Amino acid sequence: MQRDTEQYIYREIYNRLKEDILAFKYDSHEKLPSKRGMAEHLSVSVNSVKSAYEQLLAEGYIYTKERKGYFIEPLDKLIIDPHAHITLEAHESNLEEAYDFSFSHMSTDISEFPVDTWTKLMKRVFQNYDYYLSAIPHIKGPVELRQSIAKLVSYQRGIQCHPEQIVIGSGTNTLLMKLIQLMEDDVKIAVENPGYSRFRALLKQTGTHILPIELDRKGISIKQIKQLQPQAVIVTPSHQFPMGTIMPVSRRIDLLNWASQNHSYIIEDDYDSEFKYETDNIPSLFSFDKNESVIYLGTFSKTLMPGLRISYMILPSTLIKKFESQNHNMIPDFSMLNALTLNLMIKEGHYEKYLKKMHQLYAKKRAYLIAELNKVLKSDITIKDTQAGLHFIVEAKSRYTYKEIETRARDQKLELYTINRFSVKALQNNSESKLLIIGFSKIQQQQVPEAVQRLKKVLLG
Repeated sequence: MQRDTEQYIYREIYNRLKEDILAFKYDSHEKLPSKRGMAEHLSVSVNSVKSAYEQLLAEGYIYTKERKGYFIEPLDKLIIDPHAHITLEAHESNLEEAYDFSFSHMSTDISEFPVDTWTKLMKRVFQNYDYYLSAIPHIKGPVELRQSIAKLVSYQRGIQCHPEQIVIGSGTNTLLMKLIQLMEDDVKIAVENPGYSRFRALLKQTGTHILPIELDRKGISIKQIKQLQPQAVIVTPSHQFPMGTIMPVSRRIDLLNWASQNHSYIIEDDYDSEFKYETDNIPSLFSFDKNESVIYLGTFSKTLMPGLRISYMILPSTLIKKFESQNHNMIPDFSMLNALTLNLMIKEGHYEKYLKKMHQLYAKKRAYLIAELNKVLKSDITIKDTQAGLHFIVEAKSRYTYKEIETRARDQKLELYTINRFSVKALQNNSESKLLIIGFSKIQQQQVPEAVQRLKKVLLG
């Protein structure tokens, strides 16, 4: 046997024997040479043969008879479909594209993230919370973080709730999935159109009956909701996604009254409410609710970073027992280490300090981008600026179709999304006016001039 210096001798023996067994060079139940006999034949140590035999035994290639030795386990020949083949071509196309500049609405700027502070807090978690880290977490998350979030939403969003109402999850999609499980099997859920496409995809995967509801100048159409009568409706009232509309109090009252009268739920996705420019934050819909009709979804993906994977859900008290009953045997999917570190960050004031810093950074970046867009594209664009969130809508003049714009943007290595991504049906818009979603959180200020020039090439040629 020729020894491979990169492998232990026993692995060579093991691999050779396994290949011979799978090639049916041995008969079923055939006895293998003794360990000593095999060692002498191969001029290796008995221990090397013993290790190889024990590995084959553990994997089920051979079996033993007491005081008789090792024997070949009967095996069926593996059936190989000649038409089956493995290809990576389909997967390669799904790999993330490399862009020079990004107008993405999904990302955040982590250049100012307090890495040193986070690392120190994480070290303290290891030192002081070993009883949490070494056990399966509570299904709703550590009570310390839930207490911190309850205080946070009280002064930030006007929400009065108990920590028992809060559920921690690895993302709003995960929490929405748990929420659907609390509802009836044939539930009808209304969604905004255009709206968050990932929620629609998730609802579709679960077999939920989806009712797309159009928007008007106040947000989701209350008239269509009353006509279709869903059991629940998902809304983004503080900064409608993607159109940016801030739902006025009149529409909020209409929506709450409808939910109360029909015993339906409103699922409030408050995804980027922390960022409001030039005026105070808009109170949450949950804070208006007096009839336990609103379920609140919040996230730290926009304020910190998507990679943290920590979101939360605030349930009406009527759903808490049902949630606990259905999930008491489930293991949570969030990182306990990140959750406890986040708790310390909030509790000790680091989170609020960072949030203020990012608010100033985003406000400056946003104003600079808007000024550059107006300077370069002039009358060819109209910016629908609601002064909130991490994106805004641009109505642009272009002779190209939405599909052509998306292709041209990729050619320019510019990450850009049109309204088509968020509409239930792709828009066949042949007019000059096109709606674009311009995110500004990921792009750096020094990149803005070149990015806007490329956008001009995309739209105007």
